[in-house]
Amino acid sequence: MKMFFDEGELEWVKLPHDLQQKFFELAGKEAERLAEVIGRFEEQLEDLRRMLGPHFKRLPSSSSLSLVAAVDSSRSPRLSERLGVRYGVFASGVVFLKGVEKRAERFEPGIFKRKQVFSQDKSRFTFSLITTYVERKMALEALDECDFLILDGSFYGFVYGAHAVKRSGLYGDVEDKLLRETFDATEALRKSGKVVGVIKRSHTRAIGGYLALKDKNNPFLSMIDKLILSVLMPARNFFKYRDFLGETPVQVYSRLAGRALAKKLGEEPLEEAEEMVFTPFENLGLEVEGFREMRRLQVKCYEGLPPCEIEYPLKLGEEKLLNFLGEKYFFNEVTNLPLALDLVDSLVNLSAKFTEEFVSEVEGRVLETLLEKRERFNAVKAFFAFLNPQKIF
Repeated sequence: MKMFFDEGELEWVKLPHDLQQKFFELAGKEAERLAEVIGRFEEQLEDLRRMLGPHFKRLPSSSSLSLVAAVDSSRSPRLSERLGVRYGVFASGVVFLKGVEKRAERFEPGIFKRKQVFSQDKSRFTFSLITTYVERKMALEALDECDFLILDGSFYGFVYGAHAVKRSGLYGDVEDKLLRETFDATEALRKSGKVVGVIKRSHTRAIGGYLALKDKNNPFLSMIDKLILSVLMPARNFFKYRDFLGETPVQVYSRLAGRALAKKLGEEPLEEAEEMVFTPFENLGLEVEGFREMRRLQVKCYEGLPPCEIEYPLKLGEEKLLNFLGEKYFFNEVTNLPLALDLVDSLVNLSAKFTEEFVSEVEGRVLETLLEKRERFNAVKAFFAFLNPQKIF
């Protein structure tokens, strides 16, 4: 039995001894299975290496230092469920860097609350959309103060969450107003020609989707591009999807991969995938042209790290974008993500424990107010009691 982590921080030892042992056995079996999977994966990559290799291009190097801004938010990993209310908190921030020198920073806290009777799914969606809206507004305010601005995530990802909620019947006027304001802010950022999005938790499977047009059972349907390119792409290189896929958006080929994996490819698979990607915009009454003008590339600056997936508007210009990406200190050598984005992410990070501390602070201040007025506390204590006291953290 081997333990490959810091024994000073073990959750493992808190479990009953028998359960610990069974988890060790389970880990051993999973390791054996993964060893076989990785062996097959390396064999399958050889043909793909020959196909993708010509599309790997050298990232230009530059000694210039632009003023780069990055905007990010953090919200409660889960909402605080009290008997009388459902609470969440979020923090948004923007950081300005020139090289490794921090020039400025701004932060904005926020609170989200809903009554317990409302749908949890709707609460999670609305909370996420509010956070995105605040990010977009903060980015707009920062535009004139920087040469280049980075968003966390894709430009239009929130549209698909809104469409799913609308289909579920939980979409109302409040959500629609918030959606349109977020969309308008996003459009303004796109049209500025100086903003990109970094997709940190990418699930893009465009390579497998592209191959599905010739082989609907190819082994890369269930592999994200970031995994494939982590192995194949050399350091200081980039992979431009436009060179490989043409002008069809990456999201279309990712959707095609999903349909092929589910054995749902029709006679016109590319057209069907396009319809599925564009339909949410149409059903929500949103212009789709801005989305059609977005492109993506993957950049690997440092060896041994996954590439960074970047979404950019054609208006920015690919040569201009690559010059920014090639600047010294643009990428963090520890994560291969933009340094400014890593910095703001670390500054606004909120934990589940902080959410409970914030709600407890609110409760304490309410009780203090009532004490001054000599009123009873029973209603307040019930209002703030945990919905499930066993699962606070």
